[in-house]
Amino acid sequence: MLIISLSLTALLVGGGAAGLAVWKTLGKQLQNAEFLEAQLKRVRPEGENRGAGPPPALVRVDRAERKIFRPQREIIGRLIEVHKVTVASEVTGTIIAMPVEEGARVTAGETVLAEVDQVWSRLARQRYEAELKSAEAMLEFELVEFERYQKLTDEDAISRSQLELKAATIAGLRADSAKSRTAMEEEDERIARSTIRAPLDGVVVAKHAELGSHVTVGTPLVEIISSGQLDARLMVPESAVNLLEEGEHIAIRIDPLKEEVEGTVVSVTPYGPTASRTFPVRVRLDDQQGRLKVGMSVTASIPTGPERESLVVSRDAVLVRPDGATVWVAMAGEQPATAEVQPVPVTVSDRMRDQYAIEPETASGQQLLVDGATVVIEGLERLMPGQVVRIVTLEAKSPLASAPR
Repeated sequence: MLIISLSLTALLVGGGAAGLAVWKTLGKQLQNAEFLEAQLKRVRPEGENRGAGPPPALVRVDRAERKIFRPQREIIGRLIEVHKVTVASEVTGTIIAMPVEEGARVTAGETVLAEVDQVWSRLARQRYEAELKSAEAMLEFELVEFERYQKLTDEDAISRSQLELKAATIAGLRADSAKSRTAMEEEDERIARSTIRAPLDGVVVAKHAELGSHVTVGTPLVEIISSGQLDARLMVPESAVNLLEEGEHIAIRIDPLKEEVEGTVVSVTPYGPTASRTFPVRVRLDDQQGRLKVGMSVTASIPTGPERESLVVSRDAVLVRPDGATVWVAMAGEQPATAEVQPVPVTVSDRMRDQYAIEPETASGQQLLVDGATVVIEGLERLMPGQVVRIVTLEAKSPLASAPR
C-alpha cells in the first residue's frame, strides 16, 4: 500500500508540473505577434480582407421569362381499365379444365379460360344424326312412291287426294331432315363453345369458378381487363370542363412512378355529381409495357383559361409568406460569380406545375424584375436586401443577367 501511495503521489506531481509548463508556453505564444499571424493565415485564405464578415451565401439562380402560356391547375385522378368484361359460360356442364389464374395475361381468341364437359352435347349430336339418316331414308322412299302415284293418278287408278297426301308426307320428311341438321349444327356450336377462350387481350383480375364446378348458361367464370392502354379518370370542376376537348393532349404525372406521360382526352361526360360540381373526363394513355396499373393515382395538368402573355419564373423563385409573395433578383457583383440581391414584392396571377406567372407590385420592382432578369431559386429563405451572394452553377457561362438600367 505504501508503494502504491507513493506512485500515485509521483504521478499527480508530474501531471501538475507538465500542465504548468504547457500553460506558461501557451501564454508566451499568445503574446507573440508572429505566432498569432501564422494562425490567422491558416484559417483565412491569403489576400482576403481581414475586416470582412462571413463569406457570401451560396445560391442557385434562374431567369425570368416573358412568354405566352396557358394557365393550368392540377387535378388528382386514378387509372382505370379501358375495357372490363365478365366471361360467362354459354353451355351447361362441369368444368373439366381451368388453366388460368388471377394475374394471368391472356390473348384474344387463343388463351383457353375454361373447358366444360362436352359428353351430353356429343350424345345429343349422335341422336340428331341418327334422326337425320332415318328421315333421309324415308324421304328417298317417299320420293319413289310419289313418282308411282303420279302415274297411277294419270291413269285414274287413284284419286288426286292420295297424290297430294303423298306430297305432304314428302314435305314433312324434308322438314324433319332440316330440323335434324339444325339440331346437329346447334350441338356442334355448343361443343365448340364448351372451350371458352379470351375475348380480348388483357389480364385476368378475378375468378368466379374453379375446376369441377357445375355451370349453366350465364354462370360467370372470370373477369378480364384489357391491356395495351389505360384511362386516367379525372373529375374536372365545372369552371374548367369546357376548356377540354376530345383529342386534346394533356400532361399526366404517374404519382407512384414519379414519371410524366402524355395522354389524349377521349371523352368528356356532360353529366356529373350535383354536389361536387365536377364532370368525369377520361384521358387515354399507353400502358408503358405494362408498367402502369389500374388503380394507380395520377395528377393531371388541365387548362384553366385561354393563352396569354405574362412574366413567368420558376415556382422555386417565389417565396410565399402570409404577408405576401417575394422574388429575389440577383445583379452582378464586383467579384466573379457573386451578385447583390434585392427583394421584389410580386402578385402571383397564375400557378402552373413548375412555374408561376407574376407581376411586380412596385415601380422599382418593375425595373428590376424584367424579361431575362436573374432570380434566386435556391437559398432565398435567409437573404437580406443588398446582401452579396455567391452563385453556384455548373455552366461555363455567367448565370447573371446584366443589371437593368
